[in-house]
Amino acid sequence: MTRGQEERIKYLVKEIRHHRYLYYNEQPEISDANYDALEDELRERDPDNPILFKIGVDSSELFTKREHIIPMTSQDKVVDSKEFMKWARKRNYKTFLIQFKLDGISIELQYEEAIFQYAITRGDGIKGDDVSANVVNMKGFVSKLRAPFTGAVRAEILLFHETFEKRYSDKQNCRNAAAGLVRRKDSVGSGDLNLVYYDAISTTDKVVFTTETQKLKWLKEQGFDTIKTKTVKTPQEVIEVREDVMNNIRDTLDYDIDGLVIKGREIDLGDMARTRPMKQIAFKFHAEEIETVLRDVEWSISGQNYTPVAIVDPVRLMGTNVSRASLANPNLIEELKIKIGSEVFISKRGEIIPKIEQVINTPPDAKEIPIPSICEVCNTPLTNEGTRLYCPNQACPKRLYHRIVKWIKKLEVKHFSEKLMLKPLFDNGNIKTIADLYSLKVSDLTRFDQVKEISAEKALNNLLAVKEVSLAKFIGGFDIENIGEDLTQRVVDEGFDTLDKIKNASVHQLSQVDGFAELTASYLLEGVNTLYPEMKAVLDTNKIKIKEGITMGGKLEGMTFCFTGKLETMKRAEAEELVKEHGGEAKSGVVKNLSYLVTNSTEPTAKYVKAQDQGTKIITEQEFLDMIG
Repeated sequence: MTRGQEERIKYLVKEIRHHRYLYYNEQPEISDANYDALEDELRERDPDNPILFKIGVDSSELFTKREHIIPMTSQDKVVDSKEFMKWARKRNYKTFLIQFKLDGISIELQYEEAIFQYAITRGDGIKGDDVSANVVNMKGFVSKLRAPFTGAVRAEILLFHETFEKRYSDKQNCRNAAAGLVRRKDSVGSGDLNLVYYDAISTTDKVVFTTETQKLKWLKEQGFDTIKTKTVKTPQEVIEVREDVMNNIRDTLDYDIDGLVIKGREIDLGDMARTRPMKQIAFKFHAEEIETVLRDVEWSISGQNYTPVAIVDPVRLMGTNVSRASLANPNLIEELKIKIGSEVFISKRGEIIPKIEQVINTPPDAKEIPIPSICEVCNTPLTNEGTRLYCPNQACPKRLYHRIVKWIKKLEVKHFSEKLMLKPLFDNGNIKTIADLYSLKVSDLTRFDQVKEISAEKALNNLLAVKEVSLAKFIGGFDIENIGEDLTQRVVDEGFDTLDKIKNASVHQLSQVDGFAELTASYLLEGVNTLYPEMKAVLDTNKIKIKEGITMGGKLEGMTFCFTGKLETMKRAEAEELVKEHGGEAKSGVVKNLSYLVTNSTEPTAKYVKAQDQGTKIITEQEFLDMIG
């Protein structure tokens, strides 16, 4: 990596951090599209940079931080009908609920016994800013409910087009203007904002939601302005509704939407708590397309993979200046019959990543795109599978080095400079695998220019400070093809919760995991089996271990608990933590084979009845405490 490339990466990280702060705490200076362009460029130049794996957080000292009742998670998304049909077939819903995907600011309103308490921004997904003083001024705010509800209601804060044009047209767009108004300490302008509601969760048994449609009906009965919702029976009808909204409805709305949210009628609290819920999805609108000319193709090398990147005449696309676009793989080059000089349409896939969609015209003097055939590092012939071009040599230095860098970044080890430490260590043969990192001494680092003893000590101390990681993060740190931490976590959640369980699973077993298919399962299985000796070598250093899902040998080992209703001596989160500390597992709902439902009430709530029906033992809070002594 050249000095110029390093400086550009530093600049991008600084800009991203700066604009994330403004987005969450003050008035954004740039549009979402321009911000996305910064992340896209950094992803191309340094795909494993830690800042790409974090979300911005509320950090203003002007607001009190409070915890969410409903986790403020992100949604998976699809951008074409085939992807949606694949998702829908796995769900097999008898009824699909279709809602507008509102393009505003997410907010959680908390109530206790029907009285409004707090309004909290998204923040880091767990905690956010208490902006109650602003929310109470917004159109659609409800201070007191008709039902004795305790829990949270989710809404989107929107600035309507007419108000934007009259008062805030100097801002980038409605969403950015709304983001600034939400966080004004003086509350000026908050009355111009609107609340549109779409979700709720009750923390007591006084209000019970049985289905999503019943929940929406309840929201309306309480006086909330609810999101537009339509119910259909088949995936094909969902696709037809989306086409109608894109072509006939979107431009007539008072506010911005960028797709549809699709979900089933049944409520799944466990799925709602996931980082990315799997039982609902954002069905995004078609991306904008624009015409340009392909001038060159560069091959981006990351680990073993060679990926074509198109260099095009600069164009303005969805608020962003675009000069680079994805060509995905050699197959796409062949399918498009694209050449250097071809006139092309490019779009933003999912409104983020520019991609060449089709060739408009190819002049007679256009040149063929050269495809590399030899690894530039180890001179091994590259393997061209069509869908990817890669170096098959497991011992390729670039692949080995990339894995070590990925490990350091995945564990967020600070002060371990890639330029001053990792690269010289690797080039000199001091480290060849991840396990080698754990045998390094301060003297191994200080032998290099510019590495002082204090810096070396900091780097090694920070490495050794990470003594325990989750199984998903551990596997994610080994840079397995097409397998990251989030995908691995899905496998862990399905019961493959040890390294050996994953290693000994079959492709068929793993392909049954939500979000997997046979190809993804084979990537994970092949990667774990190939790297298993190196993984064991890391664990055998005894410097780091995989965090156990439960505490082995505890009094509650092998038992599962669900808590419902009000607890007298502790909060529900504290009770769930006690279960984990004593070797058990806490569940958010009455799942199959649940050991105990813990409740102080005998009212026939939905959880109570379900527990009775399936033979789950129902105990009181005191009986639970007696179990752990």
